[in-house]
Amino acid sequence: MDKSLIIGAALLLVLSAGCAPKYTQPELGARKSEILTVGKYQFKDLNKNGTLDPYEDWRLPMEERIADLVSQMTLEEKAGLMFHPNIAVNESGEVKYDLTPEEKEALRRAEEERYAGPIGPGGQNAGAMAMGQMRRTATAKSYIEEKNFRCILNNGVAPPEKFANWSNGMQEIAEGSRLGIPIVFSSDPRHSAKLGGHVSGTQYFSHITNGEGQVGITAGGDLDMMRRFGEIMSEEYRAVGLHMFLGPQIDVITEPRWSRNMGCFSESAELTADMTAALIEGAQGDNVGPGKILVHLKHWPGSGPHLGGSGRWLVYPGNNQEYHYLPWKKGIEKGALAAMGYYSGTYYDSLNVNYSYHMSTEVLYGELGFKGAICTDWGVVGNGPLKPSLQGKTTTKDNMEMIINAGVDQMGSETQPELVVELVKEGRVSEERINQAASRILQWHIILGLFENPYVDPQKAATILQSPENEAFGLEAQRVSNVLLTNNGTLPAKEGIKIFVEGIDPVLASKYATVVDKPKDADLILYRTTSSQDRGGFGPPPAPQPRPNNRNNRPQAAPAPRPDPFAPTEVDIDFPASKLAHLKELVATRKPVVADINPTGSSLVITEELKALPQAMILSFDPTDAAVLDVVFGRHNPKSKLPFEIPSSMDAVRAQKEDVPFDSPNPSFPFGFGLSY
Repeated sequence: MDKSLIIGAALLLVLSAGCAPKYTQPELGARKSEILTVGKYQFKDLNKNGTLDPYEDWRLPMEERIADLVSQMTLEEKAGLMFHPNIAVNESGEVKYDLTPEEKEALRRAEEERYAGPIGPGGQNAGAMAMGQMRRTATAKSYIEEKNFRCILNNGVAPPEKFANWSNGMQEIAEGSRLGIPIVFSSDPRHSAKLGGHVSGTQYFSHITNGEGQVGITAGGDLDMMRRFGEIMSEEYRAVGLHMFLGPQIDVITEPRWSRNMGCFSESAELTADMTAALIEGAQGDNVGPGKILVHLKHWPGSGPHLGGSGRWLVYPGNNQEYHYLPWKKGIEKGALAAMGYYSGTYYDSLNVNYSYHMSTEVLYGELGFKGAICTDWGVVGNGPLKPSLQGKTTTKDNMEMIINAGVDQMGSETQPELVVELVKEGRVSEERINQAASRILQWHIILGLFENPYVDPQKAATILQSPENEAFGLEAQRVSNVLLTNNGTLPAKEGIKIFVEGIDPVLASKYATVVDKPKDADLILYRTTSSQDRGGFGPPPAPQPRPNNRNNRPQAAPAPRPDPFAPTEVDIDFPASKLAHLKELVATRKPVVADINPTGSSLVITEELKALPQAMILSFDPTDAAVLDVVFGRHNPKSKLPFEIPSSMDAVRAQKEDVPFDSPNPSFPFGFGLSY
């Protein structure tokens, strides 16, 4: 053989060896699996067969790992992935593995008595349902071992160390299952100044944002602040074993009467898109992996433009549907792999979004290029399709069939995977479609690194949540959640003056001024209130809804007939008359009055009369009393700007088009308005 060929071959081998890929060994967390050593690398033997399967090999591309795992899964295991039910950690941090038959029956009856009814077309009852998300009949054995659930919403609260131990205990049970598939734990927003709604109880996470959204930080206009919020959220979520944020809510505030506006970012789709990108950059980073979380964008297809602000239909009278897609395009570009559809329907096919093949598959996947998995909002299956010809005529199984075949991969809050198995065996849903859904969902588990290590350090968790650095950031975020709308020179107030406070903690206020018991004795009156109507919400109460019969899988009772199924319910967002009258009483004392108004849910109308009453007016987005007092007394110079416009009357609101921004005639305060000292 030619000597030069031998030398060339040897050189090629050396070069080839030098180009071999170099991998970074991830930290493995194994409690039920053996560790396999292959060369100089280690892997978890998740299926306990003594060999390294492709899905266990962290060196392989995600697509190859998922394909191998799906090929090994039974239909029942794949069906379990398509459900996103609720189990909440409790204060004790105890994992409830199983219940006695007597306990199961007693708790089942108790849960039925607590049932709040189906989620309304505009999200009504969502808060009541959230309060019942403990699902006291749920156990680790039932959900993990029997039903094969691997995506679970945990909206419970517990001290950080106990929370982390609970997460570890649940993951250990999952690791011990046949294929060792870990759990993706999701959560609704947790970082509000005061917990309430979807997550209630003691606040163990840092106090950063308004209740359900980011509108306060958006008012500050600082993308770096939003990015840092995402970083802190991911840090604190992962510390206790949470992996997915059910948000952000990227609906655009073009219809001021919609009840969930204060969970959004802005009336500007462009500003919403920019803030969404910043939050994703902080939460997911360049590579999600350990230490980062996934976002779950909601609510597809952008649920701001509801007919009349309530109703059950999304409408586009200004032909402006594409405007509401802008934040979605940005979120997809930034790597979002989860999307949640809303309850409402569109005129395109008279189907609610999650039942619509056009909206879920043709638009989200086809036109916008989404690569992740779609999950329904909670309660969508039980509500049934909104199409008038189908209302009250479908079973739970029928609803699941429509949703899955529309291209939706997961069903929020549901717990009946056996119905999906039946649908496949009956030929109503193809197993190929099930495989597609399972593959989309398993991206979450792979990219988060959970197959390698789903466990967290409980002792470390206790040092991360509410760290001094995170709390300091939170206070600054709450300070910027105040927009100064009017000021005749009364603000900033001088510390040490006599002050009468209402709606403010007087003990806290005493650290800024001398608190007096009567308005007439004060140098300044500070009145803090909300825009909520006296009856506790906006608009009339929702009409009674039929209770879905999920247990027996019978058709739901038909709702009471309506003359026009597309007709909206009038929503009143005027400042409550009783609160206006009380404000007049305070002004009548002839003492300077500062009104701090916190919009709740919807936006609000500020009439010329209301605008002129107090000497200064602040619009705040759920900050702490301390943050408001810092603005009043000048410890913080307000520079924030309105992220949406404020209409001047209900007639002006009615004149607007639901899908068009900045179209209120002669608004009291335009988008971007805000005073400083």
